[in-house]
Amino acid sequence: MKRKLLVVAGLALCGLSLVFAAGQKEAEGYSVTVVTGTTFEAKALEFENVSSVKLYEDDNQTLSELANGRVDAVITDRIVGINAISNERFNNLTIVGDLIYQEIIGVAIHKDNAALRQALNRSLAEIIQNGSYAEISTKWFGADILAGLDRPTTVPGEAAATDNSLTEAKNRGYVTFAMSGGYPPFNFYNDQNVLTGFDVEIARAVVENMGLEYRPVTTAWDGIIEGLRAKRYDGVWGSMAITDERLRIVDFTDPYYISGAQLVVQKGSPILGPETLAGNN
Repeated sequence: MKRKLLVVAGLALCGLSLVFAAGQKEAEGYSVTVVTGTTFEAKALEFENVSSVKLYEDDNQTLSELANGRVDAVITDRIVGINAISNERFNNLTIVGDLIYQEIIGVAIHKDNAALRQALNRSLAEIIQNGSYAEISTKWFGADILAGLDRPTTVPGEAAATDNSLTEAKNRGYVTFAMSGGYPPFNFYNDQNVLTGFDVEIARAVVENMGLEYRPVTTAWDGIIEGLRAKRYDGVWGSMAITDERLRIVDFTDPYYISGAQLVVQKGSPILGPETLAGNN
């Protein structure tokens, strides 16, 4: 495999010496950018024709880098990519190829808080059943994104939890969930600087169905699980994929949507899909 350069970039580095010429293929391969701490990072490093991977805090930055020609491709969530290319700001971008892999998305919960996790599962199932989920999904995506999909159980056959996490939440009257705040259309700040998005509205519907107040917080994605493990918030409701690695240190609710990794490029790019990055065409 070709030697690859991993570049960690942030707001302070945008537009500096890490800039590549628009549409230029590097001598040893393509440059790809992803959000740091996501499963997309490891996948990008696997591709034979990828010579550098740049990491940013959110997809506003990754897609801006691509739109401005400073990288050759972005790997992001399929629904995020579809939403982005409908925005005039990114009208020079397009999604290409099939899903790189499927992702099952749940809410990360501290391993000590099984009772709260089980209550969230029950409430989520109820809003799916009563049509509230479909209504919110249609608002953001034009359709029920769970329609026709099998929604697996994350922890099948478990006994009712006996810990105090649900009681504690009820006693204080609210539940806090963390997210990045930079992942449209799932969670982001709108033009009025109000936190909104699919994650925000689904989480609020689930928590309010439990008779509690929903309180979101935003934090950097690359430290979001450590914040959960330190119990700075009750969970991470921010489009986090359920992986074996994450399951070793936190628990997850049953999934609230299913999507996958998608490749986004500039229109007219020689990259036709994941097979191009893999060196198969």
